[in-house]
Amino acid sequence: MRYLLACLAFVACDSSNEGPRDIVTDTADTGESLDTAPDLAPDSGQALPDTGEALADTGEALADTGEALADTGGALDDTGEALTDSSQDVPDTASDADITPPAAPSIYLTIAAVPPEMNGSRPAFIPAGDLPFRLRANRERVDLDVIALADSGPFALADLALECTANGQPHALPAATEAAAGHLHVAIDAAHAFPDGADILCTATISTAAGTTTSTYTFDAATLPPKLDPFPSTDIWLVLTRRDTWALEVTPLPDGTTQLLSKYTPQGDGIDDFDAPFYEVGLMPTSDPAAAALIRAHLIERVRAIVNGIYGLDGAGRPTPGGVDLRLYFEGDAGAPSPADFGDPSQRFSMIALTGDGAPDDQLGGTFGRALIDWNNQDVEDDTVYGLGIWPAAIVRTILKNPAGALLLGECRPSLGGIPFGAAVGDSYFIGRDVDPNTVPNDYAGRATRYNLLMQFGSLAIAAILSHEVGHSLGLVPFGPPPEGLFAGVQTDWVVSLAPDAHIDIAGLNVMQTGASVNWAEAISGALPVFEPLSWAYLTRQLVVGPPGR
Repeated sequence: MRYLLACLAFVACDSSNEGPRDIVTDTADTGESLDTAPDLAPDSGQALPDTGEALADTGEALADTGEALADTGGALDDTGEALTDSSQDVPDTASDADITPPAAPSIYLTIAAVPPEMNGSRPAFIPAGDLPFRLRANRERVDLDVIALADSGPFALADLALECTANGQPHALPAATEAAAGHLHVAIDAAHAFPDGADILCTATISTAAGTTTSTYTFDAATLPPKLDPFPSTDIWLVLTRRDTWALEVTPLPDGTTQLLSKYTPQGDGIDDFDAPFYEVGLMPTSDPAAAALIRAHLIERVRAIVNGIYGLDGAGRPTPGGVDLRLYFEGDAGAPSPADFGDPSQRFSMIALTGDGAPDDQLGGTFGRALIDWNNQDVEDDTVYGLGIWPAAIVRTILKNPAGALLLGECRPSLGGIPFGAAVGDSYFIGRDVDPNTVPNDYAGRATRYNLLMQFGSLAIAAILSHEVGHSLGLVPFGPPPEGLFAGVQTDWVVSLAPDAHIDIAGLNVMQTGASVNWAEAISGALPVFEPLSWAYLTRQLVVGPPGR
């Protein structure tokens, strides 16, 4: 399990100049930047947009093990006290004297749930010295958050006193709510909007029987202008999953690995580009179209569910109050726009392809995808043309070039005499759906476990890359510190590594990080990637990001 995860690791590297709509690429393993734009498609009639300048970037494969931890808590008797050895007497004096008093409250006040090290409460420490910065909030759509620190005692909504001033004058606030234990929340709306350009000072005080604590926070408030507004309305995206413009070239190598390359074939080779690499590793059979269709649908539905979760969408890909104002369609969905209508002003949407492969240099460089980057999401993007998109062939290429990865898949790879999933007796017990192998007859449980493994890591890898690339086309991650940028290309004391170009690497699994900073222990534990707090605040329109003249 751990090894397959390592085989799916992605390293993002970008190298180029900033432009209004640049091309972003994803590179694996090498950590080297790609300095040139992809070649134009031969004879395809498709060219990369004139405004696109090459940037490099990557999606990351992260893992969801889905294994539940066993509850090993000790037995309790009817009174809620731990059972004791009857041979030992419990002293009568073991009573109130042993009760630890509750800890005093300890909090920080912030906006958009951005932690103190990222919200400007203190400078970001860089090798050359301190870097002071302030966040610039959307004056009529920003959250004030009072959050418990790790050493805090409990507190409740009634314990809070919160006040703000705008340019020194008291400012009325809406009522606070309890978002979760240890997290109190005030949602600024249009009726309680801060004055445009105001200097905001907020003070939160928590008073409990255990003590009193106060936290202050300052930030700027501004109107979110159209030229910096990434979501003036719901952003519609279409994910293409069916095309035939590439042909695989598979070459077994003496060390047991396989070289998998693709040749651009505009007329097609009769095999769907999404399916072809999965046929090669035996995830789907060529001999049983019905079984292959079940497995394909299962994989895409898992990808869809993960991406919806990352962007805070509902199960149908529609926006929710707490998520990004994005409507995500997959090809074939009811109501999905037609690719033929792209560019029609009356049907404004962006699209990205989940098929095929990269240009020759991308294949050799370990690239997993490319996308246009659109600062502040001011335009629609076509990430389906030659040289752009998310490439399943690149994921399979990474697995097969590693001896252990090739060996792991040997029993289901047709080219090695294995039986692909969907073609063996008993496969009908588990293909096409999430099934607990313990519920499958013993003769097939091992094969079901391996199928689940491929589905879990394959869907998470594809979903992470898809979320990452769409994130770039939504305007992530702008260079420099706030308010103009979101720390891409800036070394601070809280980034894991200095991320190249349009990325940010912080601790944990976040969508816009590079593969070099992925913590595999966290991935194996079942953690899912999320947008780090500053990017999430941008995506939910709580921050005004970008230079005033943009």
